Amino acid sequence: MPLRVKPYLPQICGTIKWRLNNKSAKVRQQAADLISRIAVVMKQCGEEQLTGHLGVVLYEYLEEEYPEVLGSILGALKAIVNVIGMTKMTPPIKDLLPRLTPILKNRHEKVQENCIDLVGRIADRGAEFVPAREWMRICFELLEMLKAHKKGIRRATVNTFGYIAKAIGPQDVLATLLNNLKVQERQNRVCTTVAIAIVAETCSPFTVLPALMNEYRVPELNVQNGVLKSLSFLFEYIGEMGKDYIYAVTPLLEDALMDRDLVHRQTAASAVKHMALGVAGLGCEDALVHLLNYVWPNIFETSPHVINAVMEAIEGMRVALGAAVVLNYCLQGLFHPARKVREVYWKIYNSLYIGAQDALVASYPILEDDENNVYSRPELNMFI
Repeated sequence: MPLRVKPYLPQICGTIKWRLNNKSAKVRQQAADLISRIAVVMKQCGEEQLTGHLGVVLYEYLEEEYPEVLGSILGALKAIVNVIGMTKMTPPIKDLLPRLTPILKNRHEKVQENCIDLVGRIADRGAEFVPAREWMRICFELLEMLKAHKKGIRRATVNTFGYIAKAIGPQDVLATLLNNLKVQERQNRVCTTVAIAIVAETCSPFTVLPALMNEYRVPELNVQNGVLKSLSFLFEYIGEMGKDYIYAVTPLLEDALMDRDLVHRQTAASAVKHMALGVAGLGCEDALVHLLNYVWPNIFETSPHVINAVMEAIEGMRVALGAAVVLNYCLQGLFHPARKVREVYWKIYNSLYIGAQDALVASYPILEDDENNVYSRPELNMFI
């Protein structure tokens, strides 16, 4: 079907170029939107030269002052980059990217989203056309984008960090991100921690972990919480790869699980959960039992977030260590004289029972019969 439009494409493109010069912003925006729709068809018709020409025309319109129109122009450029590819792109990528860097400062959501998508695509596919210094400049601009209200923009920003780290090596990007953990804004810090975890995933964790753990020595709550949150995301992302790094981070998590600050213990417990789930069945039981000993005293916490994190960590341990181990921790408090203690232990027991009822049977304690009760359970009885 698209081939039938081939004879008309030069005329259509001429009209589009003419309309990109129109006085009305709406008309210019429609013309740019049409390019983003038509780019794929032009590729199918083999009109690469014409597409490249449109790319040059759009490049000249990056001075546009109406944000809605500028957003559409960036979207059209993105479509053209997608179909032509990085090597044949006109204007060349090394000229295009420096023009995009100042546009990242634009506060309009549509402009931000399209611009960062385009930068991310270039970082993913054509990073070698741009010098490392330019990528670092973009990293600093991207940190501002983590404050965006729209989640799509923050997500695209975080992914772009991953691409840039892959292109120029994690060291410089990581230094920028770790510096950002010192800011006050929570949303900014959370996005930074996700970006650190993605950098770790794309460039292997051993490039990131030493710097991350070194940052934990800074005696500041925000920074330490940021490091713990990064570890939590990191182990969530890398899954099974975590088995090589558990022994390295165990001392840090020990320290966090004994900290006086509630948030430290909460975030450390969530990191332990992701670790345990990632390495289930990979022979790291000794480190996990050690960490369970530090998680367990927190079961009496009253803050809802902390107790949630602790319960989830214990659930993670159930998966990784088996229900029997956790049951043995549980038995000591099920019949404690204080009701507050009993309630917590029964809560843990109930979640164990829901999660792994069949695995518990083998490890129930054998009780001696007394004059009133018979505790033995012959198989025949159980069968009947």
